[in-house]
Amino acid sequence: MPISPTVIIVPGRRPASHQPSWVRRMAWELLQEGPVNILVADWLLPPEQGITEGAREVGVSLAQVIQTLLDQGLSPELFHLIGFGVGAHVSGMAGARLKGTIGRITGLDPFSPEFSEADSRLSLDHTDARYVDVIHTNFYPNEPVAALGISRPLGHVDFYVGKGYLLPGCPQSLMKRERYLLCSHQWAYRLFTSSIRSPCPLTAIPCPGLEDYQRAACTGCQHPGVNGCPKLVPSLILPFQQLRNSLDRSVDGYDIRWLPPDRPINFQQLTAVLDITSTAPFCVTPFMMEVELAGNMSLEARVFIQVTGEVRKTPVMLVSGPSLVQLDPHQTYQFMVSIDYRLREFRSMSLEFNSQRLLYFPWRKRSVQISRLALIQLPRHQGMVVYNSWAVTAVENQRVEMQLWKLSTTEG
Repeated sequence: MPISPTVIIVPGRRPASHQPSWVRRMAWELLQEGPVNILVADWLLPPEQGITEGAREVGVSLAQVIQTLLDQGLSPELFHLIGFGVGAHVSGMAGARLKGTIGRITGLDPFSPEFSEADSRLSLDHTDARYVDVIHTNFYPNEPVAALGISRPLGHVDFYVGKGYLLPGCPQSLMKRERYLLCSHQWAYRLFTSSIRSPCPLTAIPCPGLEDYQRAACTGCQHPGVNGCPKLVPSLILPFQQLRNSLDRSVDGYDIRWLPPDRPINFQQLTAVLDITSTAPFCVTPFMMEVELAGNMSLEARVFIQVTGEVRKTPVMLVSGPSLVQLDPHQTYQFMVSIDYRLREFRSMSLEFNSQRLLYFPWRKRSVQISRLALIQLPRHQGMVVYNSWAVTAVENQRVEMQLWKLSTTEG
């Protein structure tokens, strides 16, 4: 009878009076997936101790505990450490102490303050385990406060969620001060916990950076050594020889065919952008919106859209970014659009070019001619889905409704 995998959850730094309730929820979700041992490495530091030194000491202690279990015959590749915030670095230091032999470390928004500029041996690194994946949720500042998560890649695969701050459902101002500061950071453990038994895949698009993603420079899933789009996969803790022997490499209901079976991971480090919705299970279907302009009128504007399906519609979405975009005739513009995966069979779309000019008289408003608008489902592959609309006139600062026609294509 095979020995069950062991998951060790490592919370971040916390006050003595506060118990991290999310740990219990994550453990419960993991236990529903099948035989697994769950340990929680909770820890506290005295007020006078520095956080990096304290985290190092906790990492050493955790490594000693794991080594004791290994001495009893357990296999290191059956261990999966899940660390949040400072706990991600604790996990990394424990893994490094064990010479990178443990199966997997998942870093949930590894803490940035005091660790970004610290000795690299004090932070999570891709050499700390056979497979290291990292979920970054607060990699841009929550003005006026610095980001709580590290922005640089740390693992074999680094998932960058949304825009890295003010994620969906988070307060937009300091009026709710604590939640405003912590919300995006805490999204990391919320997202991972939700993914354990998610009815849909949390699929990311490989991309070197968020700006490249936002300007639709990343539309495929090609990456050396990787078979498809990266997915957030909680249950990658079976013995890796068993993974090699699996024909479809679908483990505990999770599709891991995008990952090669060899360990340690043999492909170059991969960064990928993962967009989400505000409500569970948080999955989106990524699209690229392509807008071909005609006519003779130019306009600086922000682009808002809303897509309507058979039974529901999206919220109004800003797809062009916070700054005004220069829109010129006879040019083609591309924008990334993330749509709740439950929205199927699009019927129509409303679009607005918002120039932020205060215009009372209709005759002063500029009109933009759209020769073609297409919503192209990503990643681009054979048999992709495209929704089209043609010959639309959009007046600045007014919503225009357009019908969408679905077309399934084959791309060679």
